[in-house]
Amino acid sequence: MRRTFALTVCLLVLTACTGTAADEPGGDDTATVGELAEEGPAGLALVHRGYGGGDPETDQALVFHDAGTGEPLHRFDLPDGSVDPMAAAPPVHARFSEDWTYYVYATREPNAVHVAVLTDAEETPPTAEPSEGEEPSAFFYLPVESVTPPAGEMLSAPAVHGDRLWFVSDAPADANPPRVMSVPLDAPAGTPNQEGTLPLGENQSPSDWSLTPDGALHIRNSVQTRQVGGAGNLVVRETGDSVVNATLTIDGGQWQSFDDAPVWGAGTALLRSADTGDGSPAGAYLVSVDGQGHTAARLLEDAQGPVEQYALPAERDAVLAQTPTAWFRVDLDEGGAVAGTEELFPRFHDASMDGWPLAVRWVRTPVTAEESPQE
Repeated sequence: MRRTFALTVCLLVLTACTGTAADEPGGDDTATVGELAEEGPAGLALVHRGYGGGDPETDQALVFHDAGTGEPLHRFDLPDGSVDPMAAAPPVHARFSEDWTYYVYATREPNAVHVAVLTDAEETPPTAEPSEGEEPSAFFYLPVESVTPPAGEMLSAPAVHGDRLWFVSDAPADANPPRVMSVPLDAPAGTPNQEGTLPLGENQSPSDWSLTPDGALHIRNSVQTRQVGGAGNLVVRETGDSVVNATLTIDGGQWQSFDDAPVWGAGTALLRSADTGDGSPAGAYLVSVDGQGHTAARLLEDAQGPVEQYALPAERDAVLAQTPTAWFRVDLDEGGAVAGTEELFPRFHDASMDGWPLAVRWVRTPVTAEESPQE
């Protein structure tokens, strides 16, 4: 059944977008109401903690930036404190539905996973006042439903894929490992499915987990490693045709897959240097696995510093990569080889611990509510 209320809200939001771009400093007011309603928001989507120099706890926003110039185009405010301002690189890419209608997050006090819907400030004014000198956003995510844990359990790590909400449920006093659960996004209060368990490793830390582009659950410590021939020594863990974890040793250095980052899929992964000191080698490696062999291409070797995060489009034919100084675009040919590299704009700053906004994804072909595969 289509989630009529939520999708109607999303369409109303997009239809009312006449002032959003123009209200932002440096915004672009060339988009028409019809274009936004038909196409949805596009650009490099980043979560800012402390947007516009505000408080990193209360001034949190999803901002779409022009992927060529960095100019802010649209801003959707997030619930206060829904992204930990002190956390390094939480996986915000997994918290938004494909059509941007839904946003999910967890709180500790009270402990719960919350589902928020994109809505219009004219319908329901936000309770938080904007920071001094900052214009309020016309659009924001309004919490509408919550998943609460049974007694003695803690919920965390919410993620959205297709029409389901995923999260981790853990009972700290129980000897059993944490469980990965999922519920329908349009009925989060229902009985969840147990999708898998997270084995406990060193210091009783649960295994990392991810969702592949096709929605398969990957639990790192439940998947065997395999060595893949080719340039250097590559060891991978795979689920389906997706390389999710990878370590490449080449030319005396070690490169590893990004934690808490989107899975590339189709046997491809982006790796950063395992050396996190000031002398970290620049750029990243793009590896592509084909059966028992692989290719490895160095990206941004001449950049000032290592790649810190990246954003992928749905087409997976390019990547936007952030270094300590700038955002770059790397285009790929049909075989996955680098076809061109371009420096785009300086790295953004915010008031979070790391000091930069978090990448969600790069939208070149927007998905509207009517097209989203959420039935």
